[in-house]
Order: sequence, then C-alpha cells, then structure tokens
Amino acid sequence: MKNFIPNVYVGLGSAVYALIKMDGQLHELESLKARNVLIEVPHGELAMQSFQLREHYQTPVEEAYHFAMRCFSSHSNELDIATREHFIKIMQNIAQADERVSGKEIAFIRRFRHDILTV
Repeated sequence: MKNFIPNVYVGLGSAVYALIKMDGQLHELESLKARNVLIEVPHGELAMQSFQLREHYQTPVEEAYHFAMRCFSSHSNELDIATREHFIKIMQNIAQADERVSGKEIAFIRRFRHDILTV
C-alpha cells in the first residue's frame, strides 16, 4: 500500500457505514465489527471518525457511498491496487460479521468492487 492519504481513509469510513446501513438499519454486531476492523487499519482512526460521524447524523446510504467514491476518485492516482483490494477485503469481512450476508450486501460489495477498481 502507498503512502498515507487522509481522504482515502475518510472515504473508507463512509463506505463502511453505507454497507452496514444498506438494509435500512445499523446492526449492532456489524457496527462493532466495523469499529474493530477500522481501528486495526493503518490510519483507521480517520476511517473510524468518518464512520462515527455518518452514524451520528444518520446519513442516507447513497450520500455516504457517493462521498466515499468522490474521495477515492479525487485520489485515484495515489490509490494503488493493493490498497483498493485491501479495502474490498475490509468490506467483505465486515459484511460477514453476523454470519448472514444479505442479497443487498452482496450487491453492494459487487458495486463497491467495481467502482473502486474503476475510479
């Protein structure tokens, strides 16, 4: 992974929030898993802050997702393939937190994979 790019991690927090809220509500187990995963990521404190802000203000899913993609897009030349793949794995890991991945979450992760690899 490349050097530290703050806005990329702010985008990651927004994307994680959008994933968890995809089915209409935040599930406690997924939220806890997201916090634990994000805090372990290098510079995860920024992702965690972004996640918590979205959670606090109950940001609509699409708004949080589009914000994340804007962050990734505006730094796409600095966002290497290893980081992109790492972010995809983070999303998959969080979706599997409660051992029941919904169809909406699967579709969301497919969309995320496509979008982050093409920004």
